[in-house]
Amino acid sequence: MDVCFIKTGKAYLPEIYAYSDYLSRKGLSTVIVESEAEAKKINASLYYRVGGLLTKKIRKNKPEIHEYHTVSIGRFSMMKNLMKSVLCVKPDYLSFLTPFVESKYSFSRHIPRFYRDMGATSQLLEQRELQQDKQFDICYFGSLSTRNKLVDTLLSLAEQGFSLVVGGVATRSDKLRLQQNERITFLGECDREKVYYYLSQSRFGLNYMPNEYPLTQQTSTKVIEYLVAGLPILSNTYPWITQHSQQLGYSYIELPQSNSISLPKNSFQPKYRISLNSARALTWDAILEHCQFEKIIRQCIGK
Repeated sequence: MDVCFIKTGKAYLPEIYAYSDYLSRKGLSTVIVESEAEAKKINASLYYRVGGLLTKKIRKNKPEIHEYHTVSIGRFSMMKNLMKSVLCVKPDYLSFLTPFVESKYSFSRHIPRFYRDMGATSQLLEQRELQQDKQFDICYFGSLSTRNKLVDTLLSLAEQGFSLVVGGVATRSDKLRLQQNERITFLGECDREKVYYYLSQSRFGLNYMPNEYPLTQQTSTKVIEYLVAGLPILSNTYPWITQHSQQLGYSYIELPQSNSISLPKNSFQPKYRISLNSARALTWDAILEHCQFEKIIRQCIGK
């Protein structure tokens, strides 16, 4: 086995599946496991781990890449980031989402590293020209109960007459609140294929980010997927999306804090979309080619 990807916790991590698929098409053997215990049973040439407090290597004599795509939030966040930097076992390579994420850690500068921003599956490109009647006005998939006021925002949109499809892990109370609204179809936790299907059945994609640093500075996976699929974005305003929309030249529909919102009947307006070439540049294949992912992996395993 060339590469063992270790997917721990409840995070969605679409990038792990993208890595595995990409390398498989390049002729490398890969496997995805759900725990470190499973990984220890596999004799791989390289172990690829998503960062946390990684104090021991899977196998002492095998190389590892540690990826940090986010930073700690809440109380003592700086201390948590410092602890990861100091207490984690030294990897052979580091991967960061962006230089911003890297700047919040204090890893040794002697460890080689690369940057890999978020991408989206190229499957979503097929949805760009779908103009059939859509089943829902707005879709949202992702974190629910961990995002302050998100459920209130979803209920507010439903009360304004919009139909919503919502997927993700929710607390029992939030789940009941969503299920009791007749304009909201709550799906619970969804696999990737179900998410992609409901994106194709929605007129707009909701992106909601609490005003909490450093979340407001980090790439939104949802926005990337919406842009590749040609789905207009409904979002609250915060630093990352302001900068990103200006950089790529698209408009998003601002989610007001209190007043009702009016969605355009024609969701195919050019100002809400990016060009096909720009969308292709956001797919995982393009992202991984740009960061020379295959070259780095082969360097680590000596192939």
